[in-house]
Amino acid sequence: MRAALVKYSGRRLNNHEAVWFDTPFSRTLEDYYNTGDICVYDSTLRVVDYSEGLSLNIDEPVTEEGVRRVKERCDFILLRGSNYIHEAMDWGHFPAWVEALDLPVLCIGVGAQAETERPIALPPEGRRLWQMIAERTQIGVRGAFSAETLHRNGIHNLEIVGCPSIFRARDRDMTLRHAPGGPRRVTFSLRREVGSTYAVDPAAFIATQKRIIAKLDLSSDLYLSCHGEPEEKAFFFRSPRHMERATAKLVAENWFDEVTGARLKALYESRLYYVGAPGDYDVYAPQFDAALGYRVHAVLPAVATGVPGVLFSYDTRSRELAETFDLPIYSPAEFERQTLADALAPARFARFQQLFPERYDRMKSFIERNGVQTRM
Repeated sequence: MRAALVKYSGRRLNNHEAVWFDTPFSRTLEDYYNTGDICVYDSTLRVVDYSEGLSLNIDEPVTEEGVRRVKERCDFILLRGSNYIHEAMDWGHFPAWVEALDLPVLCIGVGAQAETERPIALPPEGRRLWQMIAERTQIGVRGAFSAETLHRNGIHNLEIVGCPSIFRARDRDMTLRHAPGGPRRVTFSLRREVGSTYAVDPAAFIATQKRIIAKLDLSSDLYLSCHGEPEEKAFFFRSPRHMERATAKLVAENWFDEVTGARLKALYESRLYYVGAPGDYDVYAPQFDAALGYRVHAVLPAVATGVPGVLFSYDTRSRELAETFDLPIYSPAEFERQTLADALAPARFARFQQLFPERYDRMKSFIERNGVQTRM
C-alpha cells in the first residue's frame, strides 16, 4: 500500500520515523512549533505499514497533473490525527482533493477541540469534508466527545480508537513499571502556550501550573520538559543572548515571579529537557518513575514506554483521552490534595492495564479493516 500524506508535521527520516522540518538552527531556537503534532505524525507512521509515501500539500489547488501523479503513486490518503473538529478549522483545498482523488482516507486519532465539552456546529465545508471521508472510510476518533460532535453534525461512520501515540512502541504486552513506595524521579511537561480554546481561564491555568511545579520540586526529584516554546529552548541550548531575552520576557509575563521565580529559573538552568524529536523522548521518558504535566503528547508517549502517566484536566482533549484509555486525570485542585504516591498509586492504573491489550487490538483491527496493513 502506498500513502498520500496529508497534514504531515515535519519530515520523514524513513517510512516510520519523523522529525521537525530541516530548518536552520536559528529558526529551531527562535520559532515556536508544537512538538505534539510531530509526535502524533511519528506515532502514526510507526503503526501504519506502507511501502511508499508521497506528501500532498492541500494548500495547493487541485490540478489534473497533481491528481494523475497521486493516483498513479498512491492507494490511500493518510491524514495525521489532530484537533481538526472545531468551528475555525481551515481545510484549504483538501475537500477538492478528496473529491478529485476518490481514494480512501485513513485518519486515526482525530478529535474535537473546545475549552469545555460544548456543542460544536461545524461550518458547511467541515461537514462536507467529514461526510466525504465517512463515505470512503471509517473515521477513527480519539474519544466520546469527538464521536458525539461528529454525530451531532450528521457524520456517523466512525469508531473510537484513541490516539496512536500510546501505541507507538507497538508492544501489546506493555506493562507499567511502578516504583516501590511511589514515584521519586518525575518528569513534568510544561505548557505556557495556551489560549481560550484550551482553557477557560488562561491566567489561572498558568498560575496553577507554577504552583504545582513548586510543590513537586519539594516532594520529588523533578525534571521539566519543554515542547516548542522558544524561551525554554533558549535555556536548553544555553544560548547566552537568547537566555537574557527569554529571562526578561518570562519576568515581564510573571512566569518568573517573586514567589516561585527563582526556583523555577534554577530548574530551567539545570533540569530542563527539550523534546526535539519523538524518538529522543522515547530515550528520555523511561528514565523516570512517572510522567505528568500539561502536554498530552508527553504523557502518552511516556506511558507507551511503561512509565505511569497522569493527565491534568484542563481541556476537552486531555479529559477525552483519559476517559478513552482509563488513565488517571485530575483537576489541579484534586492533584494538590493528594500525595504524589497516592495520585500515582498502581490501583489507579488497574483498569488501564487490564484493557490495554484489547484497545491495542482495536486500533490494529480498525486500521486493517479500512484496507491498510499495520506494524502492530
